[in-house]
Amino acid sequence: MENILWWHWIVLGIILVLMELVVPSFTIFWFGLGALVTGLLLAILPEISLKWQLLVFSVSSIGFTIFWFRLFVPRKKNKTLLVDEQAAIGQTGIAATRARVPGEIGRVVFSVPVLDDESWMYLADEPIETGDRVRVIAVLSPADHKDRILKIEKVR
Repeated sequence: MENILWWHWIVLGIILVLMELVVPSFTIFWFGLGALVTGLLLAILPEISLKWQLLVFSVSSIGFTIFWFRLFVPRKKNKTLLVDEQAAIGQTGIAATRARVPGEIGRVVFSVPVLDDESWMYLADEPIETGDRVRVIAVLSPADHKDRILKIEKVR
């Protein structure tokens, strides 16, 4: 196990970065970068012991992950939050529950929060099935945040 060469870390890093394409969690990527950093350090300083290699890999991977989730993700969420009713119109989501008859209330979920929430009650003038892609066409009952219902239509 002591014969880990610099290119082993580079190959591991590339594999982990490429795995991010298959498993889009955006955490494997940072461990791939940690392996790449360890490989580059080992290429520069080939006498580093396995303990130190594992320490560099762990610290850099966890450091990259914490840096991403603490610094960049909160900024991204703040920029994508849709709080204006006019900004909500046109947003697309997925029907979480079905509403088979017009006027029946269902629930829709969004990947980006709309009006401070990712999940909303909806009304539609057409039958909506669970999993249908839908678009917001109006915001109903805007007086109270909790009473708001979104009017939606299927995206064709």
